[in-house]
Amino acid sequence: MVNNYDPLARYYDFLSRLVYGRTQVDAQVQMLDQVRPGDKLLIVGGGTGWILETLAALYPDGLQITYVESSKVMIRLARRRKRGGHTVSFVELPIEQFVTEERFDCILTGFLFDNFSQEHTEATIRALDTVLMDGGHWLNADFYYTPKGGSWWQWLLLHSMYWIVGGIVRVEAHKLPDMEACFNAVGYEVLRRTFYFRGFIQGVVYRKR
Repeated sequence: MVNNYDPLARYYDFLSRLVYGRTQVDAQVQMLDQVRPGDKLLIVGGGTGWILETLAALYPDGLQITYVESSKVMIRLARRRKRGGHTVSFVELPIEQFVTEERFDCILTGFLFDNFSQEHTEATIRALDTVLMDGGHWLNADFYYTPKGGSWWQWLLLHSMYWIVGGIVRVEAHKLPDMEACFNAVGYEVLRRTFYFRGFIQGVVYRKR
């Protein structure tokens, strides 16, 4: 299956911290101040579920969380996490197969779209836009590189990542999608943009107009 991290699931967090330290975690955690008690939160590509324990530490209860992840091993690991008093519904599906009548106050996508082609990213954002309430927040953290403004080491690290991970997991992407263009196309405004790992990682808080 494309973009399925089952082979790396048990080692993913360790490898991430080995290369990037806590920056991938920090890029996501710093955006969680946009989540409010009582919110309906959609987490897409949540991985091993460490974010659930972080949310439980920040807010003891009250959140209704839908956790969509395509990897069955990641889902298994996430189910073992402490969730506090939050209600968590686990959905083991690729996000393009996820269908719901619910509407969410907040969406969190952490290091998801670096796996997707530009077309796949655009289609996914359009689909998720329909389940986010007007005025809702979209929290997106991912790698950031542009040929014009990026550094040589960022280019090297990015291509090494695609080459190494692609040898284990069938990742469809070979370069990062243009996230700014994707969110501009559906009319989102940027409330906050924070960079990490010398500009190679960013966390962006968007608001749906």
